[in-house]
Amino acid sequence: MQYNDLKNSLIKAINVAKSIKKPEIKDNILIISDYLSRPTGKILYIGLLSSGKKATLLTPTEAVLYSLPYYENFNKAIIFSMNSKDSRSVHAAEVAKVMNLDVEFISPKMENALEERLEYLGVKRILIETEFPIITSSIASLLWIPSDLGERYERIKKEIDELEGSIDWLNEKYRSNIEKIKKLNEDFAIFYTPSTEAGAIYAYNIMQNCAFALPIEFLKNKIKYRKILLTSSVDSSDFKDLILMFKIDYSGNELIEFNTDPITVGLYSMLFISLISNKLL
Repeated sequence: MQYNDLKNSLIKAINVAKSIKKPEIKDNILIISDYLSRPTGKILYIGLLSSGKKATLLTPTEAVLYSLPYYENFNKAIIFSMNSKDSRSVHAAEVAKVMNLDVEFISPKMENALEERLEYLGVKRILIETEFPIITSSIASLLWIPSDLGERYERIKKEIDELEGSIDWLNEKYRSNIEKIKKLNEDFAIFYTPSTEAGAIYAYNIMQNCAFALPIEFLKNKIKYRKILLTSSVDSSDFKDLILMFKIDYSGNELIEFNTDPITVGLYSMLFISLISNKLL
């Protein structure tokens, strides 16, 4: 995908995200996401926490086996899936309905048998009808952030309103990093701090030579791959020791720090990866 095609594809994704009906955001929400949709779930999770909402982010298996049967205070379950054969997420919807939760299931079209199960359950269904479901649903997650963030909300809303220009901004600011990583002809490991998990997981799913996506704490392990670290100015203050170690011990590897709000940095880290891979997911 050429640069201008990437920009046009992002505009399409933004328009689709704006057209998606916003789910009702309640307090004490359970967010369930499969691995492919983890970036989307994490962006919504950080946004809800930042607005003072109680939120829990789990995989389908964690929700079914360890949480839903034992915790009765969830008011709603929002389930993201990007895998048309994702029976585990559909099973999580079933268990959530048994527990009398309001359930919204957000995904591209599932296999017919799974769609029939969702229809039978009577869950609220939000279809992501686009060729870029992960980016689109991640943008939608930003649009669904509650407005009770005070002045911070207006600043974030301004960023979201200007998303169409984010590709140009990222390309200009991080061009050197992008070009270096593009030229890698070897496998690499990508590490992340909490706010950039979305970008790292997205990289693992979109780039064939991304061998691992690991939390920053794993930098201490002896992993014999070239290393890329995604972080943000907010997270960096809490990981000074590991970031200093990375700078000293891993010369020749790439440190990318995003100086933006932790609510939006997840999406920016994903778009940074799209500039490297020349495609959207």
